[in-house]
Amino acid sequence: MGTIMEYLYWRGDLDFSKDPFNDIDALILAMLSYLHYKGIVPGIENSTGIALKDVSKQYFSKDQKDQSSDFNPTASPSLDSELLDLLKKTANCARFENIQLSRYEENTDFVIGEQFGALTYILPGAKYEKVIAFRGTDNSLIGWKEDFEIAYTEQIPAQESAAQYLNRIIGFLTGKVMVCGHSKGGNLALYACSHLNAMFRSKVSRIINFDGPGFDFSIVPHDLFLYYEDKICNYVPEESIVGMLLESIGKRIVVSSSARGINQHNALNWKVQRSEFIPGTMSKTTQLLEHTLKTWLADLPVPKRKMFGEALFDILGASEGRTIDPIENIKEIKNILIKYSKLDKETKALLTEVFSSLNAQTKNTISKKIRENLSKLT
Repeated sequence: MGTIMEYLYWRGDLDFSKDPFNDIDALILAMLSYLHYKGIVPGIENSTGIALKDVSKQYFSKDQKDQSSDFNPTASPSLDSELLDLLKKTANCARFENIQLSRYEENTDFVIGEQFGALTYILPGAKYEKVIAFRGTDNSLIGWKEDFEIAYTEQIPAQESAAQYLNRIIGFLTGKVMVCGHSKGGNLALYACSHLNAMFRSKVSRIINFDGPGFDFSIVPHDLFLYYEDKICNYVPEESIVGMLLESIGKRIVVSSSARGINQHNALNWKVQRSEFIPGTMSKTTQLLEHTLKTWLADLPVPKRKMFGEALFDILGASEGRTIDPIENIKEIKNILIKYSKLDKETKALLTEVFSSLNAQTKNTISKKIRENLSKLT
């Protein structure tokens, strides 16, 4: 029993002919999609690929080190360090070193508010399926704003880019294709497949959402996912938060993690044994959270969600920083307070109302659970 890094130590010497590609491998590829490969992995227009071992060599070369953003891909120092370690370890094991990376695309646009990344993995040997992985949310303010917009927008910019990427690439790939992603990347994988040209749908073997948010079916119709329902798998840790947002589609599997709380969202902490994730049990806190958020959002009209989200991130944007790093925002707290003070009365009232309703719903959910437990004792 161990985590992803230990899995590489135990199973890294086994190529896919000896131990078939599994969901742990898919998670590793999803996590590697967070890294910035521009200038290393051929772009979307290029059909050639580059082996993972060669990607690692170039990534850590002197020229690449000068590009500091490559070594700070998520703007989260602890996760960035783990991702770089993951790249080194996968590039130095027989199981992953010859996987080809290709069709790389990324876009961070502060004007339209988009944070997007995707690439295609070609496993060695013609008989193996291809894997398309979508990047999850980094620590940027626009990345988190996009996450929030999923609750009130029919199509966020990254979802549009994901759908375009999949429709453009899948026709060039032979055989079956797995589509996956971690965090927002999991949501993008689902969205892209739901908007895939009908002639390509049968090429999708599976869709895996690693602790990513779902959808509000009043905004994005559930019918769009029906074709894939039996092919969708949602992995969430025991104390999941992100994976509890909105409605999920397909099978849900709870896994154990070596971390606690929000740190369980870092899938590199998930526990594995041999070629499988170790099953977990969803915590009572997470069950309460899921019920609270879904009830709260159901009672909050979509237009009000939109007004709230825009006002909230307009205030946060007053910080000169472009990440949600709390230290950075504390330094800019004066700018945020000034921005809030300049809001009109209606917007201030809206913010107060929404936060109050969430607080009230949390109290109601907890009270309900207490009453249910007491009734079982009588």
